[in-house]
Amino acid sequence: MKNHVYQNGRLIQTNKKFSSLKQKQKEWITNELRHRYISAINYPHTKLRPKTRDQILDEVYDLIEEKEIWIPYGEVKRYYFSKIPSFIRSHRKMMEKQEDEKLE
Repeated sequence: MKNHVYQNGRLIQTNKKFSSLKQKQKEWITNELRHRYISAINYPHTKLRPKTRDQILDEVYDLIEEKEIWIPYGEVKRYYFSKIPSFIRSHRKMMEKQEDEKLE
């Protein structure tokens, strides 16, 4: 029980990993992060500034808490930062596809 605490009458695991979430929860979190990150990008090949990046993370973590999904903030942060390059790649591909359609 050293990795568990009672919070709001519930037993919560303090060392929970992102991979231990249900698939539906993982997909929801990933989609929220991707949607917010891509909508904040002004230029297709650049990363966001740290302040904007952290603001997106805080907004999504607030949504996670509202849905009563318990996962440590550090786990979500680590997952988010690992996914940023793939968000940029997907946005770049989407922009290139749109440009190709305009040229046709």
